[in-house]
Amino acid sequence: MILPLAPAHLMALAAFQLSALLLFLDPRLAAAPLLVFVATCLAAPLFPGFSFYLPIVSRGRKGVPGVALTFDDGPDPLVTPRVLDLLDRHGVQATFFVIGQKAANHPDLVRDILARGHAVGNHSQTHPPFLMLQGRRAMAREVAAAQAVIRQCGVVPLAFRPPVGITNPALWRVLLDQGMFCVNFSCRAWDAGNRRVAGIARKLLAKVRARDIILLHDTAPRRVTVDCLLAEFDGLIQGLKRKGLPILPLSALLGKEIMETGAPGDLHAARVFYDGLADHYDHEQFCSGVSRSRRMEQALFSARLPHLFAGAGRVLEIGAGTGIFTLDLARYCREVVAVDISSRMLDILQRKALEAGIRNITPVQGNVETLDLPEPFSAICAFSALEYLTDLPGLLARLAPGLEPGGTVYFITARRSLFRLFTQMGNAMRQGIWLKARSRREMAAMLAANGLEPVEISGHLLKSWLSGGMLLEVVARKRA
Repeated sequence: MILPLAPAHLMALAAFQLSALLLFLDPRLAAAPLLVFVATCLAAPLFPGFSFYLPIVSRGRKGVPGVALTFDDGPDPLVTPRVLDLLDRHGVQATFFVIGQKAANHPDLVRDILARGHAVGNHSQTHPPFLMLQGRRAMAREVAAAQAVIRQCGVVPLAFRPPVGITNPALWRVLLDQGMFCVNFSCRAWDAGNRRVAGIARKLLAKVRARDIILLHDTAPRRVTVDCLLAEFDGLIQGLKRKGLPILPLSALLGKEIMETGAPGDLHAARVFYDGLADHYDHEQFCSGVSRSRRMEQALFSARLPHLFAGAGRVLEIGAGTGIFTLDLARYCREVVAVDISSRMLDILQRKALEAGIRNITPVQGNVETLDLPEPFSAICAFSALEYLTDLPGLLARLAPGLEPGGTVYFITARRSLFRLFTQMGNAMRQGIWLKARSRREMAAMLAANGLEPVEISGHLLKSWLSGGMLLEVVARKRA
């Protein structure tokens, strides 16, 4: 379920609670927390890297020793072709955040940008400077209209840069609905859209540092010639090289794609998130705060693996990801149909399988709730994936007929509990998606309604008198 939860929401809750408390202690101070909150709300949009209303990407990943060049407000027939020639001469790739209306007037320029190896992002349809003062519907129209124009050139932007870099509370939901994320910048020359060209290179070189996203504009300057503008860009690129700062594609700096080529797929928010996380997913799962949960899953799975899956025929794994569980499954059964919404995660899974000499994994990219899958199955399993589904009862009703009589169902999923609530909130702040947690009773009822007999449903991880655990392990069989 799309449910964007931002620091702004938590600050609002804290401000109201603190205000209510102060009302009893000292009424004169009761308004102070609310005033601080309002002041923060007014100031936040003016800071391009402040993720107050939504996650904003404004710098590269830690440890990446380079910078990225981005150009806004084009394409411009007087400037963009010459910028492309300059980038070619230096062997540099950049990202162009184009205005939909200009792209519609000059589609050949957008195609030329792409043909020369650069990326294209969405910068709204008409670039209204006060777009963020308008309502959600107006923002949605601006973003969607620009997407439609750019798609005509053969790519689907995943990155959106708001006009003037200003954000507001409604923008995140608009981007999630489009399967996009927000990219701003961390280094700019305050050129006012090329109204102040003199000294662009000097200003930027004086403050640029590794991981910066540099903001430039490929629009005609107001007071100087295009030659002067190009000279500044040339000086900047040469200066970056002298400083030992490699100029990287924005996708390389961020570790996530800025656009996808070809026909638009299902730009589900989870797909865009996990495509961007794919290269670092395994490290995060085992070297971060979520590792305890993942290692518990592995231990539970390893204990069940020989008993539940040895000699199985075709096994369906929902949310296979990078293959953390898939490779072991494949060693015990005839075939694993590995379904995941992220194509990049599945690419990593296939690479792992190839390196391990495993040939019985069939990857299937897409939303399992809408896919036609090869039946029958000897077993169906999922590991921390059912939380993302919008209609788990409906999916079980669709899959149960394709499960062989006596076939196994094995799920490890989020268990509803007080502790789980905090992780659900954290996920809503990170991905904008509210992950569904379920009780033992709910899971048992869903299984029974579809002819699946629960064998064991147990809670694990952080079990206490307050909570039955954060993980729900489910073993069931289809009635013969």
